[in-house]
Amino acid sequence: MKKYTLLLLTFLCLANYNCVSQNFKQICKNGFVNQKDYITEIPFEYYKKHIFIKVNISNKEYNFLFDTGAQVTLIDQEISKEIEYKFKKEVEVSGSSISAQKNALIELPKVSISNVIFENTYGMLLDLNFIKKDYENLKIDGVIGNNLMRKANWQIDFKNKVIRFTDKIDLSSRKHKKVEMHKENYGLSYLDVEINNTKHKFIFDTGSSGRFTANSSFVGNLKEEQKNSQEAKQTFKLEKIRIGEIELTNQTILLEKGVSSLIGNGFFEDYLLTIDWKKNILYLLPNQ
Repeated sequence: MKKYTLLLLTFLCLANYNCVSQNFKQICKNGFVNQKDYITEIPFEYYKKHIFIKVNISNKEYNFLFDTGAQVTLIDQEISKEIEYKFKKEVEVSGSSISAQKNALIELPKVSISNVIFENTYGMLLDLNFIKKDYENLKIDGVIGNNLMRKANWQIDFKNKVIRFTDKIDLSSRKHKKVEMHKENYGLSYLDVEINNTKHKFIFDTGSSGRFTANSSFVGNLKEEQKNSQEAKQTFKLEKIRIGEIELTNQTILLEKGVSSLIGNGFFEDYLLTIDWKKNILYLLPNQ
């Protein structure tokens, strides 16, 4: 899947929605969870370094991509007649994989993940064939965006392939490394990545299968001895890279035309990852 396409689509969908009472911030922040003092654990399928979870909408189970890099939940148009929703606004969508088209911004009364109900969150009805074509053996009904995720705190256990989520954070280990997220409490979250003693902002993106990815223009930030190719898709060696309290050596970064700067599951899968959306902090504990 071309990750940048999904990001571009999500951004363009919502950027055009500026002529009604709710702005982009309100769209992302809409919704809530009524339960208190809950903690839930669910399994996930890890396929091609992407996380897929089961969700329940209108008493039917669906398979969704778990994507912190999607600003709003996406619902495949194929299931739109099966689920309950409130139509909010028609917006124009365009991107590198599809021509301009109008799609519905909707409010989902209930999205259940295990026994936890996320109420009145927003979503976008969209033809997701541009994603599904890369997953012929896997049914994809939608994408859980971070507008829904921010209603809870999450822990992704890649080693045991389970996700835990709760309205509270309880870290029993003090060995976690902290990484701050830079953003308000909506939209994309960015992490400071220090390369060659210079900080750069990378998107926190569990919808990306890569480790460290950046646009081809990022080559200007690399040392001359690191620039060993002029191809459209290039891999470069990095002697040292620092992300929050984590310092790594002998890493690689993939540079590709048309992509954003992303940190994806290729990096996070080496850790027990806890996401505290309220404090905008990631806690990473290396897998044993």
